[in-house]
Amino acid sequence: MLEHSRGWILACSIGVCAILGSLAAAQTAPMCVGDADGDGEVTVDEIVVSVNNALQGCGLLPVTLQFQAMVGDEAFACGNSYDGIGTAGDRIFPADLRMYLSNVRLLTTMGTEVPLHLEQDRIWQFQDVVLLDFEDKKPPCGQGTVPVNTTVRGTVPPGDYSGIRFNVGVPFGLNHQNAATASSPLNLTAMFWNWQGGYKFLRFDEALDLVRVHLGSTGCEYGQPGRITSCARPNRSEVYLTNFDPSADTIVFDLATLLADSDIQANDPDTPPGCMSDPDDDDCDILLRNLGVNFSNGLPDPSRQTAFRIEKHAE
Repeated sequence: MLEHSRGWILACSIGVCAILGSLAAAQTAPMCVGDADGDGEVTVDEIVVSVNNALQGCGLLPVTLQFQAMVGDEAFACGNSYDGIGTAGDRIFPADLRMYLSNVRLLTTMGTEVPLHLEQDRIWQFQDVVLLDFEDKKPPCGQGTVPVNTTVRGTVPPGDYSGIRFNVGVPFGLNHQNAATASSPLNLTAMFWNWQGGYKFLRFDEALDLVRVHLGSTGCEYGQPGRITSCARPNRSEVYLTNFDPSADTIVFDLATLLADSDIQANDPDTPPGCMSDPDDDDCDILLRNLGVNFSNGLPDPSRQTAFRIEKHAE
């Protein structure tokens, strides 16, 4: 196996790394080399990880990351109400809670980022994207689906991992397509924004429409007919969590924390309740901040996100 990996290094050194791209399409996990995130391209980072995998015998370990939606100390569930929400302590009746994650990386104890190679089930996971679905269509969650998904599944090389990073969002290359013909889980039209030509990265609705939180890219422009080439505000959240054991701990998304600094009975004039990621809606500022997005420019700001936290496994 050492000789095999040296062969790849030599191939790269004489300028034929491009052959990895054609090999990647034919590979399935676990793999030594190739397209780790399934996007059809092999990057330098993926080559480095591939070589490390080869040196370790290509033995990739299965990982299942557990997520849970909470509202303070209570588990999220359609049909439940929750008190004490926001600065005025209001009651909410959740009607939807779904989000797309991408670019999931585990962090070694030395701080090295290792991409999680996602299982390609084409139901909840496709290429580098996962849909977390916490609603079960029980009223008032009428816009959703009965099946739920609270896990992210993939493989990583053996190692000591103590942290995680991921984006809440769909990568640009997948974000602007026809949702009606896209592969699952990107085929949910309820998670697509026709007015922006992209997906709702996160969708939270409240049954009485006191508050909504729809995160997605805005200011998207067509560089040529039918093709979006840029978005002024990408609005992809970056989440960075430490002191995390991927084999035992749970990643919690807390709606109460997301809404903690907002008065959901008040609303910026002439805007929808809550936040639809509109750059002119001041209500979005603190909500996007709590998700890990800088509202002023739509860039990631993981240092300020509060909505995600680690729940340690009880010994």
